Amino acid sequence: MFQIVPKPTNITKVAATAKGFQVAWKKQPESTTGYQIQYSTSKKFTKKTTKAKTVKKTSATKLAVRKLKAKKKYYVRIRTYKTAKGKNYYSNWSKTKTVRTGR
Repeated sequence: MFQIVPKPTNITKVAATAKGFQVAWKKQPESTTGYQIQYSTSKKFTKKTTKAKTVKKTSATKLAVRKLKAKKKYYVRIRTYKTAKGKNYYSNWSKTKTVRTGR
């Protein structure tokens, strides 16, 4: 039996906006269906403080996250995923980056 493990990616930049941030990452077109970005107000990414966005285009390299609280610190990380036979397989999480929203 073989295991599907997509290649991971890394965050290249996180830039604050007034009430959000923009995150950019290194494109990982090999064995990848898309990307999952998590952001949290907790370093530990607890369920209560964490939200996720999924990007289904492998060609995408950035995402804007909006409608967050101003002047708040967020922790951001990303991983790739591959869909096979209706099931998602995930890479390891990238290193966590920190951003503080503006205003």
